[in-house]
Amino acid sequence: MGFLAPLFFLGLATLAVPVLIHMIQRERKEVVEFPSLMFIRKIPFHSFRRQRIRNWFLLLLRCAAVVLLLGAFARPFFSAGSLAAVTSTAREVVILLDRSYSMVYDGRWDRARDAARDVINGLDAEDQATVILFDSGAQEGPRSTTDRASLLGLVEDAETGSGATRYGPAMKLAEGIFDNSTLPELEAVLISDFQRTGVESALGVRFPEGTTVTPISVTTEAPVENVSVAGVLFEREYFSGRERVSVVARVTNRGEDPVSAINLSLAIEGRDVETVTTDLPSNGSATVNFAPVTVGERPVTGTVRTDGDRLPTDDVFHFVISPGQVVSVLVIGNDRSGPEDALYLRRALGIGSSPAFDVATSTVTSFRAQDLMDRQVVVLNDAGPPTGQAAVALQGFVENGGGLLVVAGERSEWPTGAPDLLPGSFDRPVDRAGRGAGLGFIDYSHPVFELFSAPRSGDVTTARFFRYRPIEVGESASVIARFDDGNPALLERRVDRGRVFFWASTLNNFWNDLALKPVYLPFVHRLIEYLADYSPSQPWVVAGQVLNLAEQDGLLADAGLSEADLVAISPSGDRIPISEGIRSGFLTMREQGVYEVHDATTTSEFPLTLAVNVDLAESDLATVDPEELASSLTGRVVGGQVDASHDGKARVFASEDLEQRQGIWWYLLIVVFMLFVAETVVSNRLSRTALNAD
Repeated sequence: MGFLAPLFFLGLATLAVPVLIHMIQRERKEVVEFPSLMFIRKIPFHSFRRQRIRNWFLLLLRCAAVVLLLGAFARPFFSAGSLAAVTSTAREVVILLDRSYSMVYDGRWDRARDAARDVINGLDAEDQATVILFDSGAQEGPRSTTDRASLLGLVEDAETGSGATRYGPAMKLAEGIFDNSTLPELEAVLISDFQRTGVESALGVRFPEGTTVTPISVTTEAPVENVSVAGVLFEREYFSGRERVSVVARVTNRGEDPVSAINLSLAIEGRDVETVTTDLPSNGSATVNFAPVTVGERPVTGTVRTDGDRLPTDDVFHFVISPGQVVSVLVIGNDRSGPEDALYLRRALGIGSSPAFDVATSTVTSFRAQDLMDRQVVVLNDAGPPTGQAAVALQGFVENGGGLLVVAGERSEWPTGAPDLLPGSFDRPVDRAGRGAGLGFIDYSHPVFELFSAPRSGDVTTARFFRYRPIEVGESASVIARFDDGNPALLERRVDRGRVFFWASTLNNFWNDLALKPVYLPFVHRLIEYLADYSPSQPWVVAGQVLNLAEQDGLLADAGLSEADLVAISPSGDRIPISEGIRSGFLTMREQGVYEVHDATTTSEFPLTLAVNVDLAESDLATVDPEELASSLTGRVVGGQVDASHDGKARVFASEDLEQRQGIWWYLLIVVFMLFVAETVVSNRLSRTALNAD
């Protein structure tokens, strides 16, 4: 037996306490004084009486309670050899079976299941085993069971998924099983293709000392050949009032040999549209452009496929093309403005593709209320506000969610009675001769300038401003940027559901040189996108991603759905209820393909569609040395094949581990409590006996 804290036994000196209690004799004497003896000299009288212990049983109870209490604090435990004698040579075996989608390659999955069956059939009668299936996550079967039928059934029913290889979650599960096991021998059998991309997730996982790790690789020596669709891009254009999208696919060859005349086909809504043939260099990639397709008012699903190879999972790429990725802008100039006044602005918006910008132009006098139809942003470019019904229409446009950008140039005026839209009242232009003014304060947390907050993302402070209009900031306005003299440069005001920006200078090169800077294009794009409340659609997600539908109000509204009572249909046809409660609105997309989200009570003609693709990191079939990975988990490594024989060497338990498993101190405290109760009962009974005797 050992003790974690043997120094507590120094407290054995406290055993003297109950002995002293029993040895101290307290005699009660009643002294009677005689008056006649008061004047007699007092002679000391010494009475010697032998001290003895009269209640040995009570003393032993008290001493035993003190000794056991000290023993509990010393944290006793039995040695590992005692445990081994009890449990014999039984093993705790954890079988980790890789089911990531790369296991489909060249028959690896069949070899992996055969290896798992061999391990299970080789278990001894007393061995306990657990099967863990893993890819990007981990799923365990019955824990520490001796039922071989259930283990074999789990392996038989297992299938590869759409996840990538991540060793970490499975290793952590195995680590927990080993920590809770009392068997003397631990063994982990790792069956995988040992992809290098999953090794990093296992950093920090350590199996108990003495654990045997058996790696089983299911790869072959044949050269790796794999072609995959690595992704798609969309090129959008607005033509004759219709949005057209060109799909650009990127295909990658991860083999050592070039591939010639490989076919890529594009399908929209399940209908084949076009097939293009291309060549691929060794360990290289190529892009393929498909002809534009017209997008209507509803999202459409699309698929790009290549010719099949030995890893068909990554030969297909799913996506959703959402309409409305075009921001419509109306630029209103003054009556005397020429084409050059809005040249830089129109050129910048004409370059945009994600989103594309549909730009129309007008003047203040020719502007009519119907010009606002289907427009998301209005730019008053060096112009005053419209009057009459047009002014009322502009006010309603902003209040109902439209965006307004006021560019305060030379001819900008805002007379009394104009729509109450500005974030303040501005004054006559200020000249900054010489080097001009710069931007001294910028709120980089604002979405307009957030893009420039990262290093080497563009410096907007390099622009010089030679004229600008000072403005007195209103109560409901916020300053986004200031010039170096403190005057506001960019202000924002919320008007009901809409937004209004006031830019105190021009967006051409008349009053500043911002239009000549590289940051001009992204700055103008972010201004218009923010005013339009634009958020890019998500054309696809990666398998295993969790989507919070509660944050997708726009998507649900476009599909005519509400957050409550939703049901998802997986690519395999399974119904996944999205119930209310603590996990309300969350959908975990584990399968490759297209998910559809419907109303659970009615059948929606146009459901919310979500495209799911596999993690393309798994397409890299480069491997790591199995024994190198196994040795990083500590323990003994048995390379190559399953070693059914074991040497019977007892597991080495750390002292702290043994003490935590046994918990003897807890039982000692229970005995101490019982002894103190018995001591109380005995002492009370002896006290009553002594009183009756007197």
